[in-house]
Amino acid sequence: MSDHDRIRRRPGLRHGIAVLTLFALAACSAPSEPGADGAELSADGPLTITWYGSDARNKSVQEVVDAFGEQQPGTEITTQPTAFDTYWDRLSVQAASDNLPCVVAMQSRYEAKFEDRGSLLALDTLVENGTIDVSGIDPKLLDSQRAADGKLYAIPYGIWFEGAVLNETAIADAGSQPPNDQGTWTDYVAWAKELQPKLPEGTYAIADRGGQITQFQAFAIGKGQNLFGEKEVGFTPDTLREWFTLWTEASAAGVAPPARVTAEENGVPGNANLLAKGKLVVSSTGDNNVSDSQAGLGDKGKLILAPSPTGGKPQVVGTNSWSISANCTNVKQSVAFIDYFIKSEEGAMTLKAQTGLPPVTSVRNAQAASPEVDQAIKDRIALYEEVSKAGALVDVWPDATQQLVTQFTQTYEKVSFGQLTIDQGVEEFIAQANTALSGF
Repeated sequence: MSDHDRIRRRPGLRHGIAVLTLFALAACSAPSEPGADGAELSADGPLTITWYGSDARNKSVQEVVDAFGEQQPGTEITTQPTAFDTYWDRLSVQAASDNLPCVVAMQSRYEAKFEDRGSLLALDTLVENGTIDVSGIDPKLLDSQRAADGKLYAIPYGIWFEGAVLNETAIADAGSQPPNDQGTWTDYVAWAKELQPKLPEGTYAIADRGGQITQFQAFAIGKGQNLFGEKEVGFTPDTLREWFTLWTEASAAGVAPPARVTAEENGVPGNANLLAKGKLVVSSTGDNNVSDSQAGLGDKGKLILAPSPTGGKPQVVGTNSWSISANCTNVKQSVAFIDYFIKSEEGAMTLKAQTGLPPVTSVRNAQAASPEVDQAIKDRIALYEEVSKAGALVDVWPDATQQLVTQFTQTYEKVSFGQLTIDQGVEEFIAQANTALSGF
């Protein structure tokens, strides 16, 4: 693993003395790694599976589960799909009572909590002996998902990433060229200032990204920094100060929307936001969200996705993954399900990349070559191959940092509405982030 990855995954103070003591007391009863020393895998009780997503996504995952069930006669399978926002609280309650389903969907920004607290089984032996076949997954991608103890608790079933999204038609209509996709957000804003006078009234060259923590992360990466260090933030106050200044000035210059408009955009569906209405030329989004805005835009323009503006530095990607709970009594069928899910080309056709791009190269290549797969998915695959080749790794967030997404937005809104100075905003967010990283 790279130095960057080791720093990011260290547990630091978030474990705390109490947690270390808890682990010491529980060491004699910690779950043994399944398959170790040739031991048979447990196969008692039903196969229980839980995951998150929209109604459409959950329906597609259920179809793949059902297809697996057809190949496993006599196996009782129960499922617990739910919405993303309520999933993690429910999972925490289940984990606290050692009552997790056998197969548990994880997301790279949330999994550290369950890895660090002993809720999941280490899968290294099952990977090493081929019981779970990960031979088609890039080893660097897999290794970057390892926990602080160096073990592998999650097998990715979907890869997602964020990037800049551009209205290619609007740029051409203005007689301009797209910005350099190896630039930073500073370069994008400078480009937007040149584009703005050429646009129709009421159209903004660029969305205000000041409150988006993932885009700030891209900005920090471009400076050789990152969101998180070992025990405190991984960026300097000057970097965050420069970020807030960049966007408040862009908004004040009329290149980006005013603060009120940006705040009103929060929570607006992708098919109804300013980008979808043709009122923005450049924004940012997850790779799986571009099609929503394109659907809203219709034939009034063509949206394209570009790499995250990191100045050419390797960007981060996220994963949706499968794990096996430490309290699972049917590890044998759990392993069989995970192996099936990640390798099934038929399952990938059913999912239509709703759960992320397939991590297995052969499955991803089959999608790229299939006439039945939408061009939008093929474009996502092509861009992923590009950022992967450039060195992208999975970004696993430390425990207790998930609320920083909202806190970052709230702090920036205070700055953009004049309730805080930029220096006060920088001080507020760094204090919040360092508190989260300290475990208190």
